[in-house]
Amino acid sequence: MIAALLPVKEFGRSKNRLSGYLSPQERAQLARTMFDDVWEVLRDATARGRGLERLLVISPEAEVIARCREEGVDCLEESETGTHSDSVRRGTEWAMSLGVTSLLSVPIDSPGMTATELLTLARFAREHAVVLVPSVDGSGTNALVRTPPDAIAPRFGPDSCRLHIEEAEKNGRDWLVVRPPGLLADIDTPEDVEAFLLLMRSREPGERRGRTAALLREWVRSPNRTPVWR
Repeated sequence: MIAALLPVKEFGRSKNRLSGYLSPQERAQLARTMFDDVWEVLRDATARGRGLERLLVISPEAEVIARCREEGVDCLEESETGTHSDSVRRGTEWAMSLGVTSLLSVPIDSPGMTATELLTLARFAREHAVVLVPSVDGSGTNALVRTPPDAIAPRFGPDSCRLHIEEAEKNGRDWLVVRPPGLLADIDTPEDVEAFLLLMRSREPGERRGRTAALLREWVRSPNRTPVWR
């Protein structure tokens, strides 16, 4: 079984690297909006019946837990927010206990992802033990697919792409690096916001843009932002 794992921090503790540009309330709103976009894409991808069979969520956020209950999505409730790697590690053990044989880990801060991109990663998982989507600078890891889910340990953050590859080779696992644009465009800094909005503008008419792009465009265009976003 191929499943997607979505770790979600508490909205009020997210996007701290944007603290000089957004208020705490705005950062929580951004996190909530990114979650909504990613949730919609994941639900679409798992509903298509083309290889991604199940959505699993791990979170301490009450709104996320309630959404999972309302829509019948399995959620592992965390008592507090830890690191992304810690959440994925706990989520991996949980997924394996449910019979998951291949696990795709995605973040909420790549809201430009598409269902087609996720299903492509699921397809690659049939051919490679480890599939990685790096951050836009090539250092970090935005998405990770492992077959089996414990093929390598999750270790997100700076230089994690190299570390994941090194562990895959050490463990005798074949690996593949792919760069789907929607998953490359994570949102952590003002520069990331500019790159994300550029990606959204470059999409063809009718292609999905999502709520996050609309929210960020509204903020960028506001003449009353202090400090100035741009």
